This record gives sequence, C-alpha cells and structure tokens, in this order.
Amino acid sequence: MNQNTTLMKLFDFCKSQMPHGNKLGKETFNEMRDYVEKHKSQTFFEISFTDIEFADSSFSRESIILLAKVYRSNKGFIITNLYDEDVIDNINYAAVALDQPLTIKLENETKLLGPALTKSNLEIFNLLKIKRKLTTSQLASLMNMSVPNASSKLKKLVDDGYILRFEETAETGGIEFIYQSIC
Repeated sequence: MNQNTTLMKLFDFCKSQMPHGNKLGKETFNEMRDYVEKHKSQTFFEISFTDIEFADSSFSRESIILLAKVYRSNKGFIITNLYDEDVIDNINYAAVALDQPLTIKLENETKLLGPALTKSNLEIFNLLKIKRKLTTSQLASLMNMSVPNASSKLKKLVDDGYILRFEETAETGGIEFIYQSIC
C-alpha cells in the first residue's frame, strides 16, 4: 500500500456494525466525502472495515463505491480489514453496478472488485501493481508495444478508475506523466 495513506474507519462514518440500505449509504457517503474534502492534500485513502460485521450491496453502492466514483482519477481508495466473502461479494456487485473498480487488500494479496479488465489491460494493471509507478515509455519498453499504444492503454486505466496519473517535470524540462497503482 502507499506510504501516505489516510485511514478512514467505515464504522466511524456509519455508526453501525451492520450498515445496510440506501438511506444509511447516502448519509455515510456525505460524511466520507466531507472527510476527503477536509484532507484535500491526501491522494490515497484506506477504508477499514474494522468493527463492521456485515454490509449489504445497497449500502456499499451508495457509500464507498459512489465515493470512489466521485473521486475517480483523482483519489485512490483501498478496502482493508475485510475478510467476509459475503460482504466482499456485496461490494463487488455494487462496484459492477456503478462501473467503478475498487481494490481490497486481503492478508497476502490484493483483489480487484468491480468491472473486469481485458486481458491486456489486466497485464498492465498487474505490472503496475508490482512496479508501483511507470511512465508511458517505461511501459512501452517493458511490454514491447508502441508508445502511443501504451499511452492510450494507461489513459483508459486512469479514466476507468483503476490507476492514478500524476504530472512531474521530466529530465528534459517538459511535463511527464507518471502512472501509479492505487494499491
């Protein structure tokens, strides 16, 4: 996970061990959005399920998935401390419904929830998880593809909410895009 990650305990926002329903989901979304806005300088947020026993897909859709969708391409969210397969399935259904990917950190791996990636984009996503950060030219070299092809694939992953993009000053003095994994 990224070093500068801000912790968000879901329980602190919903005040329920078993959050469910659209109404509580929307209320929780508003609380979480306010928190993210108060921490504007932060890019990465960990949504911890500590003290949460169950969450249904309606609550998940209206709270955490909508939050990730609102901040798509600008902020990264990762779910932690969740090991209940039923709750993970509920979040996955919500992520698919809103066409918004979200990453969950399990004990020894990370898992992508939501819409499935194409084989080639999944390869790039997995490479970026390992490398953490890449430029377009680095990806083109590693994957033996043209720079324009690498650029369009990375841009699609950003636009679809799988990774983030940052601008940095290149050694040549121009602007260079750095693509980074959320997890």
